[in-house]
Amino acid sequence: MAWSVRTRKLAALIMGYICISVFFSLTTYIVYVFYTTIAPSVYQRKEYNKLIFHLIFGNWLGINIYFNYIMAWLTSPGLAKNYQELAAQYPTCKKCAMNKPPRTHHCSWCDLCVLKFDHHCPWLNNCVGFYNHRYFIQFCCFMATGCVYAGMFGYREYQIGILGSQVYHYTDSIFKPFDILEAMEISGFITYYIFIAAFTIAFLLIGLILWHGRMIGRGETSLERVLNNHYAEQYYDQGFVFVNPYDFGFLENWKRFLNVKTIGQFIRRILLPSTHKPEGNGITWDGYNVNTNLQLHRHDSRQTTRPIAFPPGIHPNFPGGYSTNRFRSTIVPPWEQQPKPIKISNGYQPKTPSTEKTESFKDQ
Repeated sequence: MAWSVRTRKLAALIMGYICISVFFSLTTYIVYVFYTTIAPSVYQRKEYNKLIFHLIFGNWLGINIYFNYIMAWLTSPGLAKNYQELAAQYPTCKKCAMNKPPRTHHCSWCDLCVLKFDHHCPWLNNCVGFYNHRYFIQFCCFMATGCVYAGMFGYREYQIGILGSQVYHYTDSIFKPFDILEAMEISGFITYYIFIAAFTIAFLLIGLILWHGRMIGRGETSLERVLNNHYAEQYYDQGFVFVNPYDFGFLENWKRFLNVKTIGQFIRRILLPSTHKPEGNGITWDGYNVNTNLQLHRHDSRQTTRPIAFPPGIHPNFPGGYSTNRFRSTIVPPWEQQPKPIKISNGYQPKTPSTEKTESFKDQ
């Protein structure tokens, strides 16, 4: 049985606060162990250079982790309902009756249309969209670095602080758990495995960063990646190659995403906590070629069939939108580049391109 909107919102809210509590509890506990066990142990061994390094580096990591997490959690991703005057020219969402600018999608968990929607993140209890996407990526990067740092440095130094030397290795956590429990007791045993869990989580975060980094470098969100692949398949079947109109090249896409242009801005805005906003307003998208997606990229284009429209196949009950088999909701493509909607009656299914001869394109 399908969940109601109210049930989904309540479930997302409960799960979100659970995830937030887990994050703050574990992260704060590791910080507590650092200041109460690890740092005093390093100081007693008179390793002052190591202590200074870890105090500076550890605090820098901790501040950036907390800052970017809180900002990603509390910053609104950008809601279409707050920009209806700017979005008045765009089609209306059939779920919330709000105008949907380009790259806007309706989140089924929040029941809101989000600008440049990427995904709903339960760990943030928030959607990741236009205004908080950078905070999310930076949090993942700093958190992954912090987990590697805790797993490599904290794991060893904690044993030295408790036992006087590093006695156990990572494999012992699997083959000698009872020996570790006997040596460290229950509190030390739990902390020991928290450091191991942090090191494991680092690999998951690194994979997530690489996946998102590739999409950002291609000028697309998580949702747009699936949709663009779907377009590419349809265009390929019709003899065309689909090109993402928001792709300006890997480096330029990252500059636009982070809103940094110089090394100095990168240091001030990325390596240090910064509340600067992304480039643009999330409603209009300037600088892309409005005809990019309709350009022909094959030398034999005169013998192929012109695409039905962008995107291929107009949704019959929602002018200006389209539906796919992979999504039940209707997504709105970039309005500026979309051809005039075709008027068709309900129940009509557009014919797919066949092997019939079509009129050749005239030479440009």
